[in-house]
Amino acid sequence: MKGKIQNRRYFLINSLRGILLFFPLKPFFSFPKSEASSQISTNSINDISLKNEFDWQAIKKQFTLDKKIHHFNIASIGSSPLVVQEKIISTIKKVNKFGKEKHEIVNETRNKLAKLVNANSTQLAITRNTTEGLNIVARSLKLKRGDQVIITSEEHVGGTTPWLTLQNEIGIRVVVVDILGKESNATKLIQSAITKRTKVVSVSHLTYTTGTILPIKEIINLCRKKRIYSVIDGAQALGHIKVDLGELQPDFYTASCCKWLYGPNGTGMLYLNKSFLHNFPPLFAGAYTDRQYDAKKGIYEYKTHASRYEYGTVNAPIIAGLGAAIDFVDFIGVHKISLRGKALALRFRKGIYFNKNIKIITTNNNKYSASIVTFKFLYKDNAIIKRQLFSKNSFIIRLIFENNINALRASFCIYNDEIEVDQLIKEINLIANNV
Repeated sequence: MKGKIQNRRYFLINSLRGILLFFPLKPFFSFPKSEASSQISTNSINDISLKNEFDWQAIKKQFTLDKKIHHFNIASIGSSPLVVQEKIISTIKKVNKFGKEKHEIVNETRNKLAKLVNANSTQLAITRNTTEGLNIVARSLKLKRGDQVIITSEEHVGGTTPWLTLQNEIGIRVVVVDILGKESNATKLIQSAITKRTKVVSVSHLTYTTGTILPIKEIINLCRKKRIYSVIDGAQALGHIKVDLGELQPDFYTASCCKWLYGPNGTGMLYLNKSFLHNFPPLFAGAYTDRQYDAKKGIYEYKTHASRYEYGTVNAPIIAGLGAAIDFVDFIGVHKISLRGKALALRFRKGIYFNKNIKIITTNNNKYSASIVTFKFLYKDNAIIKRQLFSKNSFIIRLIFENNINALRASFCIYNDEIEVDQLIKEINLIANNV
C-alpha cells in the first residue's frame, strides 16, 4: 500500500510539473476572478492530501463548479477537474505555437482508456459521445427489412433512435421490452422476446432512468449463445462502476467520457469486436482510416483497427484533456469513486425513505444499485418541483419524463459531499410534507 501511494505521489508531482511548464506567468486565457478556477495554475490536483487518500474535501476542491450551485446531475453531464482544464489549455497553446495537429495524442489517450477498461487498444476508438458510437454500429451492421432489434424500456434517446431510424428507413423491427421495476429479471425478459429474426440486443449497462445496473454479463452471454450481436450502452457505467471489457466480451460497447469519467464535453469511446473490424468496412473513409492508399492506382485498403473511426483532423486538446481525466480517475481508483458515490446515494435514500409522500423507484438491492437515486413526489408535479429546487436552493437534478416515468433523478459523485446531500434531503422533505 505504501508503494502504491508513493507511485501516485510520483505521478501527481510529475504530471503537474509537465502541465505547468506550458503556463506563462500571465496566461492569455483566464477564468473570471470570482471563480475558484482563477487559481488554475496553482490550485491543482497536487493539493490533494497524499497522507489521506480519502480526503474527499480536497478532491472536491479540484472542481470549479460555482459554489452557489449544488450539482446532483453528473449522470447528464459532469464537471472536469482542474488538471483536465489545464491539460486542454496547455495543449491548445502547443498546437497553436507549432501549427501541428498532434494526432498522436489520440493514440496516447486510447492506450490509457484501453488500460482502464481492460481492452485491446486496437479495438477502441475515441468518439464524440455514446450516441455517435451507437450510430456507427447501427449503420454498419447491414441489417435488412424484417430483422429484429431488441431494446429495453429504459434506453436513452441516443440508444433508441439509431434503431428507430433504421426501422423507418429500411423496415427493421424494433421490439421494446418493459423492464421498469423488473431490471434484475432483464435477461429472462429479453430472452422471451428473442425470435429467429432477432439480430441485435441493444441495452444499457447501467440505466439512466433509475440508475440500475443490469445483469449485463448474463445478457452478453445469452446473445453469444443465440448468435446475436450484443450492443452495450455504457454511458452511465464508464468511470462510475467497474467496466472490464476483457471479462464482459461484448460485441460492441459505447460510452461517453464527459459524465462519470470527468472528461471534456465531446469525448466518447467505442469498443468493437475483432470480427467486425475484419468483416465490415468503415462507415467513414479518409485520413487515418487507411492501411494502404494510392489515388493513381485506385488503391484503398481500410484499417482493421478501431482507430479508423478517428478520421481526419481531430480536436487534440480535448482528447489530451480526456487523457488527463483518465489519469485523474485512475489516481483515485474507480472502486473508491464508486463506493463514495454509492455512500452518498445511500445517505440520500435513507433521508427520504420514510416520507409517505415520496416513492423511491431505484432498487435498494445492493447488487443492482449504484450512485443514482430516482424518486417521485406522489401528490405534486415533479416537473414543477425540479424547477423549484433550482430557483430556491440551486439544486440541479434531472426530470425523468421519458416513457411516462415522471420522476426525479439525483446522481452523486466525488464533487458532492454530505453537507450538500443533507441540505437536499431537508428541502425535499419540506416540499413533500407541504401537501
